[in-house]
Amino acid sequence: MLRWLRAGIESNLERHQILYPWWVPLASHLGQLVSVVVALALRDALWPLDPLLVCVPLVMISPLLQFTTHRWLPWWADSAGSVLAAALLLSRPPDGVLDLAPVLLGLATAEITARDGLREGLSVAAIGQVVLIGAAIRPGLVGAPLYTFELLLGFVIGAMLLWQMRALIAERRAREQAWERATTAERERIAREIHDLVAHSLSISLLQVTGARRALRDVGEAASAAETAEAVAEVDAALADAEQVGRRAMADIRRAVSAMADGTSERHALPGAADIAALVREMADAGLAVEYDEQGDPDSLPAAAGLGLYRIAQESLANVVKHAGGDAPVRMRLAVTGSRARLEISNPLPAGRPRPDGLGSGLAGMQARAAQLGARLVAGPAGGDWVVDVRLGAARTGPGFELPCGRTLGKMETA
Repeated sequence: MLRWLRAGIESNLERHQILYPWWVPLASHLGQLVSVVVALALRDALWPLDPLLVCVPLVMISPLLQFTTHRWLPWWADSAGSVLAAALLLSRPPDGVLDLAPVLLGLATAEITARDGLREGLSVAAIGQVVLIGAAIRPGLVGAPLYTFELLLGFVIGAMLLWQMRALIAERRAREQAWERATTAERERIAREIHDLVAHSLSISLLQVTGARRALRDVGEAASAAETAEAVAEVDAALADAEQVGRRAMADIRRAVSAMADGTSERHALPGAADIAALVREMADAGLAVEYDEQGDPDSLPAAAGLGLYRIAQESLANVVKHAGGDAPVRMRLAVTGSRARLEISNPLPAGRPRPDGLGSGLAGMQARAAQLGARLVAGPAGGDWVVDVRLGAARTGPGFELPCGRTLGKMETA
């Protein structure tokens, strides 16, 4: 019985977005019922033929109707039974003792204030005060000022409950919005990671396939069996490298996607600025003509800054392969001084192709990474080249930030 009643109350409260526990409205109505019974006992009105016994169904009809049928009565209908029962009881006050009938008015005021709002609660309190004034005009009512205080106390308690519920609703809404923002940011981060992985792997595969195509052309032009065998070996090596890059890319994508699933997953170290040299070497081995100059200590940069610079370099090299075909020479320079860094990537714009207009998904991703790092990124045509210039910490040094003079740590070039 109690479980069925609880389910009905909770369903009614949830449907009307009221966050009180199920026992709060139940306690209010039980309190009103107890007040009626005690008030009837003070009046010796418990015998079956006393007309005041009608007060019992008056205070019970509203909760029974709402809890059993899941109906939602308006505030005036919900409080009407309690107000009418209190008026009937106060029409026959007990002899010389304090009465519990006005407690009905205080409980009804608290319930309506907590459930429907301050305006509705004040309306019930005003109606209850009118009932008390009417009862005080007649002789025999003891403690009228105390009953007025009970009305005021009921309104204050209801207002406190209402304020707590609204604060809880606001907190939950803020938490949901924060969760949505965090989820969106995480999805965008994973999307950028997958974009970078796919673009990088496809650019290397494209270079390998281009090399294989050229080797096949050499097979047709070979004049001897030795030259043919050498060309076939080059084709086989290029296709094997392309297959290996594809498998590695698929594994990386699976790891990135698994970050969106629940549960623990295998952890792998993320690349940093110190891995840019290996990235350039991998692109050079695949056939991209790239020259790399590194100055300073990339390991001195924070992990987040190093990852951002690595991803920007990765996306820039992929864009070279995509838009310039991999034949244009690429010049890349990384300079690190303490917490400051500058990464420059440039390549000649291919003749006969229109210059890029607007931000694609790759450039937009680079801009987002630079913004997260607090870096300044400039990407666009400069003279006959396409230049990507990232400056980390440039805002503290002003527009005259220059590459520091230092020892060249790594340099590679391929035709």
